[in-house]
Amino acid sequence: MALIPFRREGQLSLGDLQDQMNMLLSRMWHAGVSTGPFDGQDWAPPLDVYEVADRYVVKAEVPGLRVESIDVSYDGRTLTIAGEKVIEPADEAVRATIRRERRFGGFRRSVELPGGVEAGGISAVCRNGVLEVSLPKEEKCRATTIRIDVGD
Repeated sequence: MALIPFRREGQLSLGDLQDQMNMLLSRMWHAGVSTGPFDGQDWAPPLDVYEVADRYVVKAEVPGLRVESIDVSYDGRTLTIAGEKVIEPADEAVRATIRRERRFGGFRRSVELPGGVEAGGISAVCRNGVLEVSLPKEEKCRATTIRIDVGD
């Protein structure tokens, strides 16, 4: 749902306001800001989760992470992405940091999917700092179109 500050056809409903607040808090919670006091993580990558006809797709922004430091697992209907972004020790030894805005440390993000997944077909690829996990839906969870015959 897009942010809609004003509506011509009527007032913003309480449900719309709650949806907007949830989106705002979610973005703030895991948009690279420190979340340590609340969930024990130093930072967490933002995620996009969407569904197409035959699969679910989860994308996570993980710039600066080595693929070897990311773990992707699936259990039941829950996908978990965990990892750690570390400061290179050699960098710290030869410089004095003036300002640090980038976040480092461990993270864990879990997403419960709305339907079943063919676990053997799950794949993951990381391109340009974006991890994309593709989870094929179970056959029974895929949408089907039903043709309607014209009766006489």
